[in-house]
Amino acid sequence: MSAETRNFLKVAEGRTVRREADGQPWDAAGEFAEDSRFIRRRLADGDLIVASPPKPEKPAKPAGEN
Repeated sequence: MSAETRNFLKVAEGRTVRREADGQPWDAAGEFAEDSRFIRRRLADGDLIVASPPKPEKPAKPAGEN
């Protein structure tokens, strides 16, 4: 059996998607999701799009450090 695939997905502009598990709205900033029939259907319909996850913010350097 193949390993589960996780993708970072965002809701397409003008669309509303609810999570399959709890019915809550999909986070507008995007979220990771396991590959499933539900996700593949949302991708095929254009409701969700594969996106790049946001880069983690680097902590600010204290003054005087290089």
